[in-house]
Amino acid sequence: MTMCAATAHADVVTDWNQIAIDMLKAANIAVNPWSRSMAMVHVAMSDAINTVQGRYATYTAKLPAAPNASAEAAAVSAARHILIQLVPAQRAKIDEAYADSLARLPDGAAKNDGIALGERVAALVQADRSTDATNVPDTYRPITNPGVWIPTQPPAFAEYAQAKPWGMKSADQFRPGPPPPLSSALYARDYNETKDLGGAK
Repeated sequence: MTMCAATAHADVVTDWNQIAIDMLKAANIAVNPWSRSMAMVHVAMSDAINTVQGRYATYTAKLPAAPNASAEAAAVSAARHILIQLVPAQRAKIDEAYADSLARLPDGAAKNDGIALGERVAALVQADRSTDATNVPDTYRPITNPGVWIPTQPPAFAEYAQAKPWGMKSADQFRPGPPPPLSSALYARDYNETKDLGGAK
């Protein structure tokens, strides 16, 4: 007899959200890599759960539906494999949390299938983000002409402007056009409006 897999509960996702926060904090991950890491963890969990439940579109390449797998085990496995790739120095703590999460799930084929599915989903997410250009060298340097003030600290993560976005085709997909020329009627109108509304009375 085939047993129906349990529906994923928010507890698994929120548990591993906190675990991810704790692991990234322990690894002293900076702000931009932090946001990328959390996105990878949550996309992996979401894709793993939706491969089981089929309720929503997945972000990564489609995998065969696995309705008999445990969605909880799939989410836990996916999160674990993403985190050990992102912060390998925290692997012992990650594996401890992983074992604790799995111990709460009933043993059986659904659990085993969920674990295997989570691994496959994590691999797809990792492959997708391996070429996202978030680790390219920082080559931006400000203008250094004589008389130009240069901040002591260089800009942080300037290379992220070229990184692959999560929800758009490119970072400049919705970039507005250039400002109007200084000699145009539109510039004069906007300037006068700003002066009238914001000028000192």
